[in-house]
Amino acid sequence: MPRSADHDLRRKDILAAAIELYLDSAQPVSSDILRRKHKVDLSSASVRSVFSELEEVGYLTHPHTSAGRTPTDEGYRYYLNVLMKKKRLTKEEVSFIDKIYELKVRELDDLMSETPRMMSDFTHYASVVYFGDDDDIYFQGIRYILEHPEFSDVRRAHMVLEAIEKKEALLDLINQSFADKTTVYIGKETNCPQMEYCSVVVSRCEVKGKKDGRLALIGPKRMAYDKVIPLIEYVSEIVSKSLERF
Repeated sequence: MPRSADHDLRRKDILAAAIELYLDSAQPVSSDILRRKHKVDLSSASVRSVFSELEEVGYLTHPHTSAGRTPTDEGYRYYLNVLMKKKRLTKEEVSFIDKIYELKVRELDDLMSETPRMMSDFTHYASVVYFGDDDDIYFQGIRYILEHPEFSDVRRAHMVLEAIEKKEALLDLINQSFADKTTVYIGKETNCPQMEYCSVVVSRCEVKGKKDGRLALIGPKRMAYDKVIPLIEYVSEIVSKSLERF
């Protein structure tokens, strides 16, 4: 029994390491790279054996032309729900965000334009701010989509840009009900074929007497979830408080 528990822990460690290396590099992760970067006390053959097990359960896959592995949608989901350690914004980051709202937000239009601009510049993902009361929607940072290697493929880039431009499917997605403050849709979970290579992080803004608003970030599935989630949650709190003034 202890060996089984140890092996399960080892699989989790290797899965987390493989996903984090892929998040950083956008390159398939080989057993040798994983051993070198994470100083895993296993042979390459043992790491490859664990990779094979993780493929069998659907958490990793490998491109036909590569011996390295990449995460599946299910692998990202397991990482997000079980393995990821969410980071906190640094004092400098909090101060930077606070200063933007202090200096640049004087009225509602400022809030709606500066919020997506700041989130996109901060993360290099596309951002959306939407409030159903006035049917106002604000986009920023769509150009950042094209920075990511996943969208160097023209067809993929066109699909995402089309989904953002047409809006309907995206608005249906971000306006879905969810229990927590923030939710994440990964790849196929978006139920939007044009966004199958994307993740969408959505946070709710709550204002008494008004319909809930939504903030969203759109990027590749290879998203820095541990940094993006605390950012969008903090900004959501600021926006909710700011809306009470307008």
